[in-house]
Amino acid sequence: MSDIMITYAHDFATRWEMEAYIRKDLEAFDAIKDHLIELGMTGAKHGVMFGQKDKHRTIAVLTFKDVESYKKCVEIIEGHDWYDEITKVMRHESYVIDAEVVL
Repeated sequence: MSDIMITYAHDFATRWEMEAYIRKDLEAFDAIKDHLIELGMTGAKHGVMFGQKDKHRTIAVLTFKDVESYKKCVEIIEGHDWYDEITKVMRHESYVIDAEVVL
């Protein structure tokens, strides 16, 4: 079975909102990450867009060993109490990993 990748992108109006959200988001993720690993999460990365004037965006990329792991983990992620007090635009996309470049 193929690995699954999910992305969460968040856009913010200001840098202050983005930075405040990052602190809360990483704290919230830390609280559930061990459970996600047990359920089959194989990787997690977080990034901040740079080099774009007046754009404040973060992205999280999570990978899972298979579709079942993905489904179980997304249920935990969507059921978790995330910090929703900061206004943001969120995009969520899921992918089947069809190729990997070996470095």
